[in-house]
Amino acid sequence: MKGNESLMGKRNKWRKSMVLALALAGGLLFNTVQPIEAHAEETSQQMIDKKAKIDAEVKKLNQELDQLQQDIDAKVKVFNQVQADIKEVDAGIVETEKRIEQRSTILSERMAAYQAQDNTVGVYLSVVLESKSFADLMDRVVAVKTLMDADQELVNQQEADKAKLEQQKATLDEKQKELQKQFQELQQKESEMEVKKAENQAKSLALKAQIATKQEEERLEAERKAAEEEAARLRALQSARPVVNVNNNNNSNNNSNKNNNSASKPQPIIVGSGAGTASSGDAISTAKQFLGRAYVWGGSNPTTGFDCSGLVQWSYKQAGVSLPRTASQQYLATKRISASEARVGDLVFFSYGSGVAHVGIYLGNNTMIDAQNKGVVIESLDWWNQYLVGFGRIQ
Repeated sequence: MKGNESLMGKRNKWRKSMVLALALAGGLLFNTVQPIEAHAEETSQQMIDKKAKIDAEVKKLNQELDQLQQDIDAKVKVFNQVQADIKEVDAGIVETEKRIEQRSTILSERMAAYQAQDNTVGVYLSVVLESKSFADLMDRVVAVKTLMDADQELVNQQEADKAKLEQQKATLDEKQKELQKQFQELQQKESEMEVKKAENQAKSLALKAQIATKQEEERLEAERKAAEEEAARLRALQSARPVVNVNNNNNSNNNSNKNNNSASKPQPIIVGSGAGTASSGDAISTAKQFLGRAYVWGGSNPTTGFDCSGLVQWSYKQAGVSLPRTASQQYLATKRISASEARVGDLVFFSYGSGVAHVGIYLGNNTMIDAQNKGVVIESLDWWNQYLVGFGRIQ
């Protein structure tokens, strides 16, 4: 019995020990697990809040671009309306000139008939005097008066149409100047938009990297660096200004003779006319197919129409050469050369005061093919020299 009691006592002690151990373990488990879960919950909420804040900042960046695009779209509408106005005025001029020409033919024939007689009054007088009766006389007088009135009306109409034609031409000139202004403003807006896009993309990627996984963070960081480099290049390009007082050797500004009156005027630009490559020849042939095609803002193919950089990009694409989309990007993608080194097929770039905004394909002999406010044309560089930034060679 004593042996059994001793055994039972040991078992009870062991059970108590186990209960105490489990209790202690439970307490420790409770005390350690609970804080971890609370910390995890707090971190998760912080991440949710952080993501919401970053999403809001990214949205704001996108809204900035949307606003810029809306500004550009509004300008495009004005540009298109001025184009339509010019088309209407042009049609009116054609009609007015047609009436003037037709009336001039009639008046010339009348004048020739009058000159065959002694004088105009004599012609009409003989018609009246040849009447055979009073009734015949009255009929003839009415007929003569009708003819004289008709002649005078023709002259009056002719004078009115000539005055109208002058007014139409003046209106056309004003509309074309307005179109040129809109054209330049649009191109500068596009240049600004390219910088803003690159800057905001870099900012957006930096924000997204803050809540990304390690693997995503590395990818986003690489993309951010590339976007920042592009933004820096485009931002630096905003300082590009038209070349003034160009010398014949290197297209640099000549400021050594500021006090010399002759040096204050732009000097002639000596432009080379070297032969182009096979690809540039193909590109030029493609561009010439669209001569006369109306200018379309943002157009980059025959279906939509072309703007300046769109025409360049499409034409060279058909020749197997890949170029960026905008004039400023095409400037950065080409090798700088002096005007005297320019050859057929090189790109020629222009600025209206801030950044590269226009581009054409050089054809030699001081001419280029480009898409401008009047459409796709071949034109002299003489007028454009006031906006010239420089030449670029496709590599």
